[in-house]
Amino acid sequence: MAAPWPCRHMAAEKEDMSRMLYGRFFRQALTERVFCSRTYSVVFLQGVIQYLYMCPVVRASKDMECGASPWVFPFLSSNLFFLLLFMVGIVYSFSDVPFMQNKNMYQVIRTGRMRWAAGQISVIFAQAFLLMAVNALFPMLLLAGSCEYTLEWGKLYHTLALTGGSEAYRLLFAFSYEAMQRFSPLELLGLTVLIGTLVIAFVGLLMFAVSLYINRSVAVTLAFLMVVMIYLVENIHPLLRRGTAMFVPVNWMRVTQIGIKMHDSFMQPSVVYMLAALAVGITVCAGLICIKIKRMEFQWYKEE
Repeated sequence: MAAPWPCRHMAAEKEDMSRMLYGRFFRQALTERVFCSRTYSVVFLQGVIQYLYMCPVVRASKDMECGASPWVFPFLSSNLFFLLLFMVGIVYSFSDVPFMQNKNMYQVIRTGRMRWAAGQISVIFAQAFLLMAVNALFPMLLLAGSCEYTLEWGKLYHTLALTGGSEAYRLLFAFSYEAMQRFSPLELLGLTVLIGTLVIAFVGLLMFAVSLYINRSVAVTLAFLMVVMIYLVENIHPLLRRGTAMFVPVNWMRVTQIGIKMHDSFMQPSVVYMLAALAVGITVCAGLICIKIKRMEFQWYKEE
């Protein structure tokens, strides 16, 4: 009767070893994806773009002698052209799907197929959050010389939203007075990071799944089409905008349009719909990835 105890003890040790290997693989994979030339290039270009967008705001702050609060990123991400450039960088950062370079062969052998797949899915989520967090911090750094550290929107942004200051200083994006009335800075920034993280993770997982079932070229092309769809939402008839926006997840990152009406029609679906749809999409993609990884014959290739 005493025999089961050693068996349970060995099973517990095996499970602990499995968790340790998974944790080590996750840290290694995340480090490789974050500290690589592809990520450096994307973050650098996103920083340059934000610098160009923020220069007029800094100039307006100095001319008006009014400090600029650091909560700018939600307004940046709601700009059509900024979002387009931002998401092109995101697609490029995931364009090495399905992550089957020769160097990853040893990881699969050590961790097993399913833990390797789960680790890659987790890394995509972590990378999505880090990219959003870094981009949310960029405006704070760029405004360092004229920043007003406050939990309010501040006088400057209200002035630019309600007067002709945007045209006078040739701002490349708009400050939405309706959004400032509807949300506090922390609420809007938190919503931006949350939805942005989920959208980026969904795009990355969709590319991963499509590259497994078809090929990498189709995955990248499909992701670019998803990004370009924001033009369709922007230019379609206002009465059809909300219905079209419900099927364009990238457009949901334009958070300052949430709850805003145009011609008696909302510009965006509700936050509850966005979160539910992204949860379903992410779950489906993750399930398809795990099913394919479990059954497929791995084909490794050299790092490009």
